[in-house]
This record gives sequence, C-alpha cells and structure tokens, in this order.
Amino acid sequence: MSKSLLTVVHGQAATEGGLVTVIMPARNEEGNLPRAYAELTQVMSGTPYDYEVLVIDNDSQDRTGAIAADLCQRDHRWRYVKFSRNFNVEASISAGLRLARGDAAVVLFSDLQDPPELLPTFFSHWEEGHDVVYGVLRDRQGDPWWKVLGAKAVYRMVNALADVEITPNATDFRLLSRRAIDALNQFDERNRYLRGFAHWIGFRSRGVEYDRRPRSAGKSKAPFFYLIGLAINAITCFSTRPLQLFSMAGAAALAGTLLLAAVYLGSYFFAYTMPGLTTVYLLLLANLAVLLLGFGTLGEYVGRTYVETKRRPLWLIDYTLNFEEAEEVVAEPVSSANVVEQPAAWRKAA
Repeated sequence: MSKSLLTVVHGQAATEGGLVTVIMPARNEEGNLPRAYAELTQVMSGTPYDYEVLVIDNDSQDRTGAIAADLCQRDHRWRYVKFSRNFNVEASISAGLRLARGDAAVVLFSDLQDPPELLPTFFSHWEEGHDVVYGVLRDRQGDPWWKVLGAKAVYRMVNALADVEITPNATDFRLLSRRAIDALNQFDERNRYLRGFAHWIGFRSRGVEYDRRPRSAGKSKAPFFYLIGLAINAITCFSTRPLQLFSMAGAAALAGTLLLAAVYLGSYFFAYTMPGLTTVYLLLLANLAVLLLGFGTLGEYVGRTYVETKRRPLWLIDYTLNFEEAEEVVAEPVSSANVVEQPAAWRKAA
C-alpha cells in the first residue's frame, strides 16, 4: 500500500512498516527450530512489517537452546528466553506478551503444526480493525483419533459452561493487537487460560479456519491427561456453573430420597413389605457419588484460590539472548526474575 496508515478503527492503528512480535513457545524442539526459522523468514519477507521473534524455552533438555543461540547470533531479530524450569505453555505465552515490543503479537508454536503461511491473512484482518484474529481448527492431521474426539469434547464442554462465549476449536495460534496485548498483560491470575482471556476482553475479533499440519519432528507436548487438565483449568477460570450443577444434583437426590421414603411409608400402612434393599443401596451409592463429586469440584475451586493467594511468580527466567542490558525483563507483574545474559563463552561453545 502507498499510504503509511493502513487502517484506524477505535483508535487501533496498523501501520505499514510497523513491528510484529512472533511469540514462539518451545520445549525440546531441536528438530523443528531450523525449519521454523526458514519458513517464518520466507513468510515475513513478503509482508510490509518488520518483526521480532521471541523463542520462549520451557527448560528444554535437548539442543533447543544451542540452536536458538545460533539463530540469535545469525539474526538479531530473534531473541531467546530460557525459563529456569518448565512453567508450562500458558506461562510461555504470558511471558511473550509481556516482553513483546510489537504493534501486534502472533503466537506461533515452534512445532509448526500451525502454518506460518496463514500470517498474511491474520495481518489483513488486523488491518481491517480486528484486535484479535484467532485460528479455528478444521482438521487435525496426524493426531490420533482419541485426541481429536477428546479435544472436540473439551472445547464444547468449555463453551457450554463458560460465562463468556469461547469459540469451539479455537487455538492459541492467534494475532493480538497492541491494545489487546496491553489488556491481557493486566491479568494477574496464576490459573490462566489465555484463549478464554482473549475472548473475555471483548475487543473486535475474527476467526480463521485452517487445517493443522502433522508434526515433522519431535513429540507432542499435549498427552491425554493434558486435555483433562486443560478442561478443568478453562472451566474453573471462567465459570462457577459446576458448583451450581452439583447443587441441582443434591436437590434431585433429596427429592428422590423423599419420594422413596413416601413409597416405603405407604407400604408400611398397607402392610406390604417392599422386596429387598436394592433400591435403598442404589440411592445411597448415588448420593455418595454426588457428594464425592461435589466435594472434588469444590476442592478444585478452593485449591485454585489457595494458589492465587500465595502470589508466586508465573515464571522465572534463567537467561536471555539478544536482550539489551538496559532493557527491562520482568518475570511477571508482581515479582521480577533473576535474569542474566548468557556468558559469551557459552555462546561460542554453542
């Protein structure tokens, strides 16, 4: 475009030649980082934007750090952050958003199952005035059947129970404008579900359907129990409806108990003995199941409240590469991290 100003909507401007931050969470991705560099460089060279890449390493145990160091040395647009341990993917994205300097940020995982060639489409919707442009899965190529069905069930359950509408099959692959980034950086919660946060802020958003590519290297970091944890985290972050459902289940159990008591009382007056105690046993087991599930659900909310009260940092940074010494690098809104630039001797050895 010949004009410097591409669009201005509700005070949100996308300017030609502006800076885009690509947030790239990584853990044990030595086989994918070189390809990520090649593909992302090719895609971004065809756009009018300058860019930086933040590789957020969740304490990889392979050569991910050494490969990232080489990329940072070759291309100063690439920057590297190494966590002191694995703080999980939500912390990786949160750290990337806090460190992002761009007019917009894109979350792109280093395994490249989400296609970088979709970024120009994201940029075009941003230029139209959308603050959040998110990917919506149409097909999960290479994923086992249980993961496909489990993910669909989780997304539908979360959307049904959440207090805000969260698009089913929406992924972390998304673009966020600067004001959306600033809004998300105000969230001070320890239990985080950033896909939900991005919908909760309420800015203008747009979904883009795509097919997820199969992995070319490495192993998935989202096993079966990860999906269960994701569902519990998403629901407890955005709804108290499970507690209400158990209250309704308790009322139904009480009604059933009163009904059974009336039946047995009637049989007593009519001198009719009810055969066996099977019904009583079943009701007792049903009541016990409701109680245990209710206590477990309540425990999830109480436990997460306890985690919030401790106010521990969301992440701690071991070291960084390609960050200026005077540049502020924080751990999270409450507590700062002990951050150091990796010694030059290590960089040469890498």
